[in-house]
Amino acid sequence: MNTTKILIASLLFLGCLTANAKKSGLSDFEKDEMRKAISYYDNNKPDIAIEIYNNLLADNPKSYIINYELALAKVAKGEYAEALKITQKIKRNSDVEDKLFQLQGNVYDFMGERKKAVASYNKGLKKFPKSGCLYMEKGNIILMEDDPNGAINLYEKAMEVEPAYSSPYYRASALFLGSTEPIWGLIYGETFLLLEKGQRNVAIQDAMVKRLGQAIKLENDTLHVSLTQQNTVNIKGLNLIIPFEMLYELEILKSSAVDKLKSEKRDTITISDFIEIRKVAANAYKDWENRYPNYLFEYQKKVIDAGYFEAYTMDLFKDVYADEYKTYVANEENQKTLDAYKAWMRKNPFEPNENRLIIRKGPQ
Repeated sequence: MNTTKILIASLLFLGCLTANAKKSGLSDFEKDEMRKAISYYDNNKPDIAIEIYNNLLADNPKSYIINYELALAKVAKGEYAEALKITQKIKRNSDVEDKLFQLQGNVYDFMGERKKAVASYNKGLKKFPKSGCLYMEKGNIILMEDDPNGAINLYEKAMEVEPAYSSPYYRASALFLGSTEPIWGLIYGETFLLLEKGQRNVAIQDAMVKRLGQAIKLENDTLHVSLTQQNTVNIKGLNLIIPFEMLYELEILKSSAVDKLKSEKRDTITISDFIEIRKVAANAYKDWENRYPNYLFEYQKKVIDAGYFEAYTMDLFKDVYADEYKTYVANEENQKTLDAYKAWMRKNPFEPNENRLIIRKGPQ
């Protein structure tokens, strides 16, 4: 494992500094000093950050947030034993959050003690049963133990208990895009792109487009689409139960984009193809929403009905389709549409919750 895991925890916590500081009763002076320390930490100067934290703790030794950030800085220096002592000291603090158990488990993982890491995550889950980050971290351990299916199950559990937490979608997407079920890599990848803006977006955009291109192959004038191996139709009473994955793939085969790919004898996916392929599946959502509810398709259909699906896709995949995006926004009318879409999205945000899930489910 690398330090990215810890850095992510720090950035998540930093984003909530103002709210946590208020809850923890920090003075304005302490808030300012914390911001300075975190800035030093972010600029790879943990020694200065540690000095600031220790000065603050001299007057406020029981502060959860100051101790937590001190533990992060200790980890950045590789002082794992000291970091663990701090986490043990504050884990019963009334302000404690699931991120503390995440940090503690991560430190054990850094030290090569995976069983203790999992034990920390499990302790955290007893206190915070709806902690997406703790289920995700358990999934990461399982993945390192060469059990990708077990990891995916835990990532999906994280999505279920904390649907708006972006990281499990990222990790599950990466696994599915490399599997025989890339359809879920596309679904979880797009969900991640809607929830988080950052460096990881470029990697997922690129992986999604490449994987879709690999799934569409032209051989002897026949176009093959392979996004899933779920092809078993069940009979329940008088009804045929067709798997969601199969329904999705069948809709793609009906799209004009697939006809165009076949007629032009190509399997390179342009941005226009990418828009049309996803749009036809989203439009079909009404036919299977009761049996296979999925908030991503519900939201996509809402975007389509508002007239913004092209702008929505351009905005989500502007890094991997950079040249196409530049051409698109160079058109004044397109730029107006994109601006209108962003204004619409601010009023209609993508907000998964326990009643608006994206995870895989059997027929309802």
